[in-house]
This record gives sequence, structure tokens and C-alpha cells, in this order.
Amino acid sequence: MNWNYLKHEFLITARSRRSIPFVFFVAFLLFSFCLILWPYANTKEGFNKKETVEHLAYLDEQMDLRESIGNTGLVFNMQRIKTFLQVGNPVYAKLSYEHDLYSAMLESFDDRNFERMLQLRTFYLQSNPNEYLEDRFLFQTAPFPIKDREHAYQQTMMKYEDYLSKDHPITFGLMYEKTGLQSLQNFLQNYGMYMLLFCVIYFSSDILSRDRKHQSVLQGLPLSWYRQLNLKSLSVFLYSAAFILVFTVVGMLIMTIQFGFGHFDLNVPIMIGQQTMSPEDYSVMSLAAYLGKTLVVLPLLVILFVRLNVVLGLLFKNEWVVLFIGSLILFSERLYFTRSTRELFGKDVSLFPQTYFDFGKIIDGEKNFLLNTETIYYAKGIIVLLITYLIIEVILFIVSLFMNKRRFYLAK
Repeated sequence: MNWNYLKHEFLITARSRRSIPFVFFVAFLLFSFCLILWPYANTKEGFNKKETVEHLAYLDEQMDLRESIGNTGLVFNMQRIKTFLQVGNPVYAKLSYEHDLYSAMLESFDDRNFERMLQLRTFYLQSNPNEYLEDRFLFQTAPFPIKDREHAYQQTMMKYEDYLSKDHPITFGLMYEKTGLQSLQNFLQNYGMYMLLFCVIYFSSDILSRDRKHQSVLQGLPLSWYRQLNLKSLSVFLYSAAFILVFTVVGMLIMTIQFGFGHFDLNVPIMIGQQTMSPEDYSVMSLAAYLGKTLVVLPLLVILFVRLNVVLGLLFKNEWVVLFIGSLILFSERLYFTRSTRELFGKDVSLFPQTYFDFGKIIDGEKNFLLNTETIYYAKGIIVLLITYLIIEVILFIVSLFMNKRRFYLAK
């Protein structure tokens, strides 16, 4: 009976008129992201051939101008008061050096020689950190732009040095983080968990309310009310897990076909401190470890929201109310989140479960960086989520006793 009921609930969810259009909509978003948005995403490290050509033309004009007036030596641009000390600036030599470097990068891009291009870019950034630190367009709306630029610079350098130290062939996909594994990493780091959990909330929002249309059939089932709730939860958990698995595999397959699968041993920069914003505040972990630690927490988050929706379904008996409240809880952190929010109701934010819903930012220390704190970490997140799950289970048991089967079906 248990197996038949579980199978029955699973098929109802899979064939639901609410689920099927939603699955097609998510599939449309997935293909749009993998085929249009992410492959052509413009980032700081993206190579723009048109802008490079225009910059080379500008450098040519400046060099020709200095050659025409014979000003190719040192330019003395500073004089100390009451001294004869002068500092010369080799402007022409710098223009010539930059022209050669950008010409070599353009040639490497045209030849698809990304290993040479990565070496040139890494060499340039090592001696020119101001490419990030003084880019006024980078993080210009952020509350701490200088800190964010330093953070981005350190992460970029660590990634590039790791690529060059490995024996893997340097491809376009690897250099610009578009391989299957790197795309999954970026998805989990950039609010991908929110999207997956919203899908779970949507699938589980009507698992109770839909039964009220078939009261005469379901009231006679030889199963206890609490067991029915457990089987319903298990069915939507399995459906959500299957959906997430297919979603992930299809997305990675699309990106792999375009840019390659990637490598599990690539290093992911993680922040271990915020004292100096120097390399000493950073460490690394393998991409395999990052994905493993993130994905292993996903089932806990899925069952947490499934059971929460069962509680809400018992209390409100309407799938749209359940969907609204569940979504509000999921995105509740966004209602009060600022870069300086480190307490909520006088308690550290690390004690609240909503801090860990976007778990992809926990493992690499990004949430600590954004909140300017060091109290949020992996083990603590698992403990907080487990405690939250246990609290929800206790609440569900109590509510199921109060809102029994008869009262639930007959309530208006």
C-alpha cells in the first residue's frame, strides 16, 4: 500500500497541469541561459576584439605624434620644491610596450592560441593590478568598490596561475569559465540555489490542497494521516530530486558540447580571512570538493522546504498562499540584506537558516566577504539547517494532530 500510494502521488505531481507548463518554462530558461546568455556574457576578463583594435589604433596615434615632434625620451613630470630632483616618465616606451602586448593578445585570439593569450594576460595583470583596482566602472554601484575590486583581482590571479600550473590544455571555455563544470560552479555561486529551491516550493505547494477535490476517495484510505503526509513529502522530494538531477545534467551537457567538460582538479579560490585583502587571506579547494560540499547539502534544503510546505498546506489549504509564503521565506534574506547587516533581532545572522539558503556562497567564503564577517562557515550552516529541519518536523507533527484528516477535508 505504501509503495502504491507513493507511486500514485509521484505520478500526480509529474502529470499535474501546474507542473508540466512550469517544467517547460524552466527548460526554456535553461536553454536560453546555456545557449545565449552565459556563452556571450560580458565580464571583466572577456576579450573584446573591437575594443582592442580601437585601443591599438589610439596607441599608434599617440606614438606617431611623439615621433613627429621628437618626444620619444623621458618626460619630466614632477619637480621637488627647492630641489632639482626630477622624475622622468618613459611615456613612449610604455606606449610601445602596451602596443606590443595588446598586439600579441589580439594575434593569439585570432589564432585561437589561448595558452599564449592566458600567459600574456597573466603577465600583464601581475605588473598592472590597477587594471582592476582603478577601474571606476567595476563595482561602481557597490558600497565597498575598492574592496570588491581587490577581491576580484586576487581571485582572477589565483585562477589564472592555477590554469597555467596544470597540464590541462588551455581552451576558450577553460580560460573564460564556460566549461560544463565551471558553469555549474558559477551557477551555484550566483543564486542558482535560489532557483532550484523555488522549483521545489512550486512543486510541493499543492500536494495537500489538490486532495480536497477528491475527499470521498481519499478519506477511506487505510493509511494514517501522518503516514500520508510523510509519503506525500517523499513523493515530491523524489520528483524534485529527479528534476534537479535532469536540470543539472542537461545544463552541463549543453555547456560541455560547446566548451568542453572541464576538470575536477581545478582550484576554487576561497576566502579564509579579511585582514589585509592580500594572498594570505585566501586559500584554495578543488572544484570537485566545492561541488561535492555544495550538492550534498541540497537534499537537506529540498526536504526542509517540502516539509515546510506541508505545514503551510495544513494551515492555509490553498496552493497559491503556500507558494507565496514559501517563496517569501526563501527570499526573506533579500528583504533585509545589506553589506553591513551582521545582526538580525540582536542576534548574529549566522544563527538564522535563511543565511544558508544560498549555500553556494558559504563554502568559498563569499557570504563572509559580502557581510564583512567571519562567523559564517560550512559546519555551522549544516547544524543550523538540521536544527531548522527538526523544528519543522516537530511543528508538522503537532499541526497534523490538530488539523487531522477529517478536519482538513471538511474545513472551508
